[in-house]
Amino acid sequence: MSENNSNNQESDNQDYFKRDRTEADKFVVEIPPEKPPTYHEKLPSGFDPMGEIYLRGHAYRGLSSGTQPWWVIISGWFIFGGIAFMIIGVAISSLSPVLIIPFLFALIPVIILWRGTAAKLANRKSQRR
Repeated sequence: MSENNSNNQESDNQDYFKRDRTEADKFVVEIPPEKPPTYHEKLPSGFDPMGEIYLRGHAYRGLSSGTQPWWVIISGWFIFGGIAFMIIGVAISSLSPVLIIPFLFALIPVIILWRGTAAKLANRKSQRR
């Protein structure tokens, strides 16, 4: 009688585990797709005047934030700083007060670069601590 009970228990156990396997095979796990960012900033076309002004402001804002790589800041100093210093040299050599106006316009990107360089150096100092 013990053989019948042991055989009966084994068959019950196998039936029990078979049910688990078939039910486990039916489970489907759905992984939701990655959600796209909710805010997409639409950049205007650079071919119309207002779009050009916006894109220039966006670029200058990026330069003044200090998040640009060093090579961008240094090349900006060479380009924009070179233009400003060239106008200073021409203004001093010609002794013309009229060249103060172009110098003031050329000084705007230099001020932006100065802010960006100061922000980059401040970030660098805070990262060292």
